[in-house]
This record gives sequence, structure tokens and C-alpha cells, in this order.
Amino acid sequence: MRDQGDAPAIRRILVAIDASHHSLAALEAAAELAAALKARLEGIFVEDVRLLRIASHPMASEVQYPFAATASLDPARMRRELRAQATQARRALDNICRARKIEWSFRVQRGDVVRTLLRAAQSADLLSLGVASRPLTRRVRMGSTAQAAAARGQGPVLFSQRGLRITSPIMAVYDGSLAAKQALGVALALAGQSKHSLTVVLVASGPKAAARMRREVAGQLRGMHPFARFHILADADALTLAAAVQAEHGGMLVLGGISTRPEDLQSLLDAVACPVLVFR
Repeated sequence: MRDQGDAPAIRRILVAIDASHHSLAALEAAAELAAALKARLEGIFVEDVRLLRIASHPMASEVQYPFAATASLDPARMRRELRAQATQARRALDNICRARKIEWSFRVQRGDVVRTLLRAAQSADLLSLGVASRPLTRRVRMGSTAQAAAARGQGPVLFSQRGLRITSPIMAVYDGSLAAKQALGVALALAGQSKHSLTVVLVASGPKAAARMRREVAGQLRGMHPFARFHILADADALTLAAAVQAEHGGMLVLGGISTRPEDLQSLLDAVACPVLVFR
């Protein structure tokens, strides 16, 4: 990732794609971001080596719904199904990038899904992942990959849910840390390119700290975005931050310098109805 001042240049966005609805949400959000930031989209489909090993086990079987019948898992059929899913993923990537005139590439790798994605993300500027949500309760289920990215990922991660697009306002959380300055830089670039409005959430211990941070933000705003709303918080735990997003009707949350432990991020994703981009 190349720095331009405090704002990291997002030039390569890695998106994990499979046949699931939440991976398509990750693709759609990544494409919106790539189009606004003039970035290249790199799709990756990981053939889960554990599934192939299970299919090769002589005692492995599957239940065929709705008949409750069982059948032996066939390694050759498993490989064909994975190839078919990869073909669908590539087609989805091609369609969305063609419509938005985004440069793209696609590759298939075999291995442990979490380790393969985290390793691939080291050479990208940003990783885009989907998280599943339950339709009735809207509670989010962070899978093992999203949890690992939250706990062990090194670079920025975009978490998206099905049906949630990037809209106005873009909300950037700012506490003066380096990660927060990077988050603000990307939020400014995204808002400027996509013509979305911008809200900056200042996490400040008191009026003097808030005034200082406001001056810092105003310095970055100059020449990049004509106007920003400010929202001041004394604390930025997941529930307080979620309440601020709800009050502002946030269309995307960009944060850095705030706790990104999987349990905190889980609580935040449960409470907000927008994509969340995390810098660390």
C-alpha cells in the first residue's frame, strides 16, 4: 500500500468470492469502492482442501434433502462442483466489473480457506469479505474467515452484508491515531469521488480535544470535500458507535484506531445497516 500523506492509496482490492449470497455482497461493495477509487478488483476463489479430504474419506457421506437419504461423497464430483462454483464466481466478477468499467483479475487457489485468503491479502491494499445475516432478526454471523480477518488481518478489511449498498453519508471515525487518519483519508476520497456526503465522528475526551481534532480534520478536508458534518463522542465502544451510525443514517462506516476484536466487530455489525471498512 502506498501512502499519500495520511491517506493510503487503495489500488488493489482483493475480494473472496464463492457461490454464497454474502460473498456476492462482498463483491458488490468491493466493486463500488473500486469504481470510486479507480482501483483494480482481484477475485479469489479458494478450493477448500478440507472438503476434498473429507470427500476422499471412505466413511464420508451426505444427506440428500428432502428425502433424508444418504450417499457416499465422491471426490471427483466434489472437484466438479468446486470448478462449477469457481466458474460462477468468475462470471459474477466479469459482469459487475464490465458494467462499472473496472479492471479485474481472477484466480483459483486450493488450500485452507482462512490461511490462503490472509496470505493473499498481504499483497493487496484491501480485503473485501461478506458476512451472513439472518433475514428475520438481521443478526450477523461472522464466519471463521471474517473472524480471522478481524483478529489477525494486517491491512484494511471491508465487511459487507447482502442487500446493503454504500450510500450517503460516509461516516469516518476519527481519534487522531494513524489508523484513524488513514481511515479518514479513504473516506474523503470515497466521498469526493462518489459525491456522497461525509460525517466525521470525533472520539474526544473533552471540548479541547474535540476542537483540536476538528482542526486536524479541516486540514485534510481542504480541497478534497466541500463540507462535512461532525458528531462528537466521548467513547467509541461498539454500542455507542452503532447508535451514532443509526442517528446519522450512515451509509458506510470507515473506522481506524478503534477496537476491532471479533466480538466487538460482531456487536457493531449486528447493530448497523451499512458496510463497515476497518483500518488497524
